[in-house]
Amino acid sequence: MAVEGVMVSYNYSEDGELANILTVAASGIKFSKRWVLTHGSILSPLKQVRAIQNAKGKSILNEEFYANLPEIHVTCEKANSKSQSLYDSVERLSRDRSMDSDADFEHSSYQIRVLTGRICHVWQCPILDRCVDDILYSWTIGHRDGDVEKQTQLGKSLLSVFVLVDLESDDRGLKTLRPLSELFDLVRPPPGRGTAVEVHSTPFGCEVFLNAVTRGSVCGVVGKRPSLLLTDAATALGSEGGPVYTEGPTKELIGTVVCSVSWWRGEWVGLTLMAPLVSVLSAKLRVAPPRIQKSLTTGPHRDLLDQIDSTTVLVRCGVAWGAGLYLGGGYVVTCAHVVRNYGSYKVSIYCQGVKETAIVRYKTADDKAFDLALLYTNPQNWKQFTPAVFAVDSAEKGESVLAAGYPYFNENNLEDLKPTVTTGHINNASPSMIQTSCCVQSGFSGGPIFRISKRKTHVEVLGIIVSNAKTETGACYPYINMAVPTRAFIHLLQDYIQDKDGTKLKIIENDKEMIQSQWRLMPYRSKI
Repeated sequence: MAVEGVMVSYNYSEDGELANILTVAASGIKFSKRWVLTHGSILSPLKQVRAIQNAKGKSILNEEFYANLPEIHVTCEKANSKSQSLYDSVERLSRDRSMDSDADFEHSSYQIRVLTGRICHVWQCPILDRCVDDILYSWTIGHRDGDVEKQTQLGKSLLSVFVLVDLESDDRGLKTLRPLSELFDLVRPPPGRGTAVEVHSTPFGCEVFLNAVTRGSVCGVVGKRPSLLLTDAATALGSEGGPVYTEGPTKELIGTVVCSVSWWRGEWVGLTLMAPLVSVLSAKLRVAPPRIQKSLTTGPHRDLLDQIDSTTVLVRCGVAWGAGLYLGGGYVVTCAHVVRNYGSYKVSIYCQGVKETAIVRYKTADDKAFDLALLYTNPQNWKQFTPAVFAVDSAEKGESVLAAGYPYFNENNLEDLKPTVTTGHINNASPSMIQTSCCVQSGFSGGPIFRISKRKTHVEVLGIIVSNAKTETGACYPYINMAVPTRAFIHLLQDYIQDKDGTKLKIIENDKEMIQSQWRLMPYRSKI
């Protein structure tokens, strides 16, 4: 059964005047020649969306809902015909004569086809709906223009909604479970963190971008089933509904985009939210999801991720939190701004089901380089964790790196707590600052930047994440961020751990004006 990414659109007029018709578009998955699965965000301007908000997870089955839905247009790449007709030859000859150019007008980018269909079924996935309540309750879904509160409520209502389009029939009474069952047989279980993925989508509902391909990796997995995957494959508005495949020669369909643009605590998240189709369809069909092999859930870099998990901790102080790096002997390094209020609130450390209270041994002064803090907790409770390994060689511009942090977590399920790991490269490097392209946001402060060893047997820490870029107007850039090189301070921390001489720690602040001015960065710095 062939599967392809498509653009799904329809014409919409808010005031009923033909002169003000708008085109609403999203991405979608065409399968079995006749069916298209797309995301519920495409319904956002329609009045029928109120019925979805009031349905509270129940299927939308009444005829009144479907009667006035618009005709759907599905734009896809033109398939090459196996048998050439006379008309095809005449059309090609005419085109060649009229085009005085060397361009290959037989290229697939110039050849599209538009099919029409009807929405035959709309439903809400209960697994995703619970995820919105448990994890995304404080997020802003969509862009931040207009009425943010109203838009966010609608975005959250539609995030777990899916739409099935029939390209061949106007009969809405057909059994919609049959095509979904066909799709369920095709999809594969979701992969684990670190797995390379490929997203096919049509950003902005523009045919020029039809089936654009973006690549990234699975950064985080939410829920035991799971219910949501996070990827650093870059997408844009209109990518919702686009298929997500495993990367490689044998691409396998694993999911669909459910949110390309979201905000949290005033920051652009930067990560794409993807729904595993195995979980979505098994919940819809009320069947048990296929047994997932452990090798699929752990991803290709299982040993490296295990090392990252055993050294990267969650640090919390009051309502503020960030990440930290375990040094051994009960010591953890994090950012000073993460524990700025440690005098009023206790500092807690979480990792792999363990929670301990920590004390602050040292903290750099506010707005001083290098924005670091050293924490101490009972080492007897951290025996299962591995002290971080630090890189001997300096970071090199252009080399690939990983970033780890805790941008989100479920306070009711800390046993499964694992860091989100994003991929990128070194943009720039100096003895006092590392800049990377890893996706970094709130919750990454104090987290490590890792280099993968040449033999890919272990990871080495290059730096501690401090901030990403933010302008005066509030625009945030999660893919531009800064870290303190470990070579600038780690020997001082290691000496203190050995001899407990606190005077050595004051040297970390480094009063050299060149370094202080480099780290001021204002107004382009965002403490995270």
